[in-house]
Amino acid sequence: MKEAEIVSIIGKSGSGKSTLVKCLYGLEDLQSGEIFLEKEQVLGPSFNLIPGHKEMRLVSQDYYVLDNHTVEENIKDMLVGYNNEYKDTRCKKILKLLDLNPIAKLQARTLSSGQKQRVAIARALTVMPKLLLLDEPFNNLDRPLKEKLFTFIVKEVRKKKTALLIITHESDEALKYSHKIAVMDSGKIVQFDTQEKVFYKPKNLKIASLLGDYNIIKKDDLEKTSQIKLKKQLFVRPHQLYILQKTETADIVLTNTTLYFNGKCYELYGETRSGRGIVVYAFTEPKLSEKMYVKIKV
Repeated sequence: MKEAEIVSIIGKSGSGKSTLVKCLYGLEDLQSGEIFLEKEQVLGPSFNLIPGHKEMRLVSQDYYVLDNHTVEENIKDMLVGYNNEYKDTRCKKILKLLDLNPIAKLQARTLSSGQKQRVAIARALTVMPKLLLLDEPFNNLDRPLKEKLFTFIVKEVRKKKTALLIITHESDEALKYSHKIAVMDSGKIVQFDTQEKVFYKPKNLKIASLLGDYNIIKKDDLEKTSQIKLKKQLFVRPHQLYILQKTETADIVLTNTTLYFNGKCYELYGETRSGRGIVVYAFTEPKLSEKMYVKIKV
């Protein structure tokens, strides 16, 4: 990874995402291979009395806080070596970021699990390391706070030139914030590329499904008037299909259609002339008819 680069790792539960992060951070010993941060080798618990690496920070679902310290003290504990003015300024910024001001003076042992989670995140973000590892730490946070956190982290990554590795099962997060995406399956990285290539040109349909709905279109789905030339089949996302008003330019015609609103757009489901199911996204509500004419734009 490069400075200020953001990489997401996605995969189904049990694919090895969290194990990989633990190995990267030095929480588990490697059976084979080596890990380096710049020129320094990262070793596991068999070699280090205190697992982890001083130039890395791991934020996981197993959050860590100092129970007998206040929330404010938990944050300032991470700022050893800085002057008091910087400590106060940075602490105030992190408290505000995570909406922790109302509980700043409370001891961590008195907090709920959700509040402790936010304190653990605050500790990790107080001083940006060379490599920040996020192992699905925001799962239990509400969406506005999650968006606020990611916006802050992305800005800090650029400013401090921190490399960021995100472990997530949410495709929206991986696509929205990453420069590159690594897909894991059965303990192996099966595709690693820019988010655009992983999204539009997945190596297989298993990878395609991790990032959302998709369609496979074959020759027998196409209308005779279609200008699309296929050797085998065409992979398209639902937003690459457009509902037409005029029939003469249609690439496919859908029948047996149904329409749903998913909160972001309308989802039109139908069958091609060969009986293959197709989904189309429309951002204005289409009028359902016996036949729906669709154009492919890739």
